[in-house]
Amino acid sequence: MTNLSLATTNVPHTQIDPALSGQRVACNLIRRNPKNDPRKGRNKARYAQMKESIRAEGVIQPILLRPILNADYPYEVVYGNTRFDISVDLDISDIPAIIREMTDVEARRAATIENIQRADLTPIEESYAAVTELADQNNDHEEACRTLGWSRSKLDARILLSKCCDDVAEALVQGDIKLGHAELLAPMIHDDQRLICARIVERKMTVAATRERLIQLSGVIANAPFDTTACQGCEHNSSQFGDLFGTSLGEAKCQNRTCWEEKTSSLIKVKLIEAEQEYGIVHTDLTLPDNGYVLLEDKGPNGVGINQFTACTACKSYGAVVSTKPGNEGHIIGGHCFNTSCHNVHKTAYKALIASATAEPAANQSDNAQSLSPTGKAPAATGPKSATKPGANSPAKPQEVKKAIKREAFTLFSQMGSQAIQANPSYSLAIAIVSMYLDMRSDLPSELLTRLQKALGLPNGLFGHDRASTEAALAQKPAEELQGYLSQLAACTVFRRDGSDQFQKSIPGAQSIAFIKAAGMDPVDHFQMTESYLKSLTKAGVVADCKASGFEAKYDEVKGAKEFAKLVMGKSDEIIKAVLAFEEFSWKGYLPETMKISAYDGSGTV
Repeated sequence: MTNLSLATTNVPHTQIDPALSGQRVACNLIRRNPKNDPRKGRNKARYAQMKESIRAEGVIQPILLRPILNADYPYEVVYGNTRFDISVDLDISDIPAIIREMTDVEARRAATIENIQRADLTPIEESYAAVTELADQNNDHEEACRTLGWSRSKLDARILLSKCCDDVAEALVQGDIKLGHAELLAPMIHDDQRLICARIVERKMTVAATRERLIQLSGVIANAPFDTTACQGCEHNSSQFGDLFGTSLGEAKCQNRTCWEEKTSSLIKVKLIEAEQEYGIVHTDLTLPDNGYVLLEDKGPNGVGINQFTACTACKSYGAVVSTKPGNEGHIIGGHCFNTSCHNVHKTAYKALIASATAEPAANQSDNAQSLSPTGKAPAATGPKSATKPGANSPAKPQEVKKAIKREAFTLFSQMGSQAIQANPSYSLAIAIVSMYLDMRSDLPSELLTRLQKALGLPNGLFGHDRASTEAALAQKPAEELQGYLSQLAACTVFRRDGSDQFQKSIPGAQSIAFIKAAGMDPVDHFQMTESYLKSLTKAGVVADCKASGFEAKYDEVKGAKEFAKLVMGKSDEIIKAVLAFEEFSWKGYLPETMKISAYDGSGTV
């Protein structure tokens, strides 16, 4: 069951007008919209019970309405059709209601979710909700399951149930048959459904008895959709019993319906795999509503034009349907569009193109208009050369290209892009700059990062494929300037933060040591005695450095004998302050053992 948080995700509550919430609206200002009502049938006993409750107490829970422009009624029911219908039946003048601006899709979804959450929809009503939601999701079964809060098996079961004829649906709603009966009848043609449903009700047959009776129905082996080699000597082949009667039993039939259905099911699974390899996306006719897909055409009633037809064959919504119908099991019918809303847009555009071409025969014809000619040739253009081609502002394109085609396209683009990058040094530098920036930006001190962004002209939020436009913009600058940027950026890599305290194993630490050694640099030429260094030492460490460097001797020379010994009797902060203030000593040429490369590169020990 869908939870409340899911419902609020899909239904826009932000558009509620507080001034209109919970008010009473006259019933004669409201119209019912059966297209938005998942309740296609009502249990008569339950309806009567609810009617008596409203007669006694009135409508307590407000219904949801949406404003309708240019209509005979200013409001339309989104959900609460039953409460509204009962109010009309009882001649109640007005009804409590909430009014909200909603699109058709939002209204359908709100009605579906509200009814599902109340947990009193019948299975047949759920099937209509499933059909509507699947259509709104362009046959994306996973998204429909997410919205409805159902498993895929439940969605498929409800789609199957939507194929029940009206007699079966009504019998299920009224409780004359069980859900299992309806599921057994749903795959059959409507005439057979009606006939068998009447027999089930008349004989009060259980689901198990009905299933067993249907299993006993024989299939003509010669018409089987699968390989029947193994059937020839099977004990369930009716031809094996001809000698008992001394007369022909007619066509050989299978007496084991379970085996027949298993082999048929296996065949359909194989055909699904074959169809998927050829078309990319494939469904069976049992997992789609009857009106949930359309055979794509370039001309005719469902025509979209030659150019658009070609584009549509590359769309991810273009594929095949595998039939499960008796006598046609496993038959693959390709060329279907599973996005009916998108198809309707292109079909309407093509009809407008035809009308335009018919009304203005002198205008140049577009590629699509060529399909108007029985010979496939474009009519001769007699208008001025500057005439606008019909449909020029609506280029043909698929809604979304199939993944396999995308891979091919981007393989080509990669090859072309590689050639472009190799041919222009600025492109290489631009990519290197952005790559280096993205690699280390999260580890740089904020002040340094801000200076870098300003110097390079990089945006604060640079993520994913957005980097491409930044790289292309940088590549327009001279290579010399980009080289300078790259050097600045590269120099920042060794300032990346390291929180592990394993400095010699960190990226910035390892880089620093490697490049120092490669450049032949010596830390002794760069070391300076600073407050931060001295504070990193213990008191004993400070004293040790002062003695090793010659500071102690110089201090006693200037200050007097044993003055250093007196100094070190104090606290660490006082010693450090005095050491830094003593200008008569130069620390140049001194390097503590712990500041040598050998202490960290494995060539020595601390």
